[in-house]
Amino acid sequence: MSIEESKKELTKMIAEIEDASVLNKLLNYFRTESMLSEKQKKAIDAAIIQFENGEGIPHNNVMHEMKERYPKLFNS
Repeated sequence: MSIEESKKELTKMIAEIEDASVLNKLLNYFRTESMLSEKQKKAIDAAIIQFENGEGIPHNNVMHEMKERYPKLFNS
């Protein structure tokens, strides 16, 4: 399939979407993809792979550690 054919197919598919949340997800995807550098995209992909391999640190643990290290930032 040529680039032009792919664009036409994609345009047709998008025009048929009735769910606003799906359209918003597509918009966010295209906006994010176009704003990130290749280095950023690779770093995000590596982080996702680490997370999928169970190498991530749970958010609650990170927040606990941050509050202990930098208590002044969390005193409201």
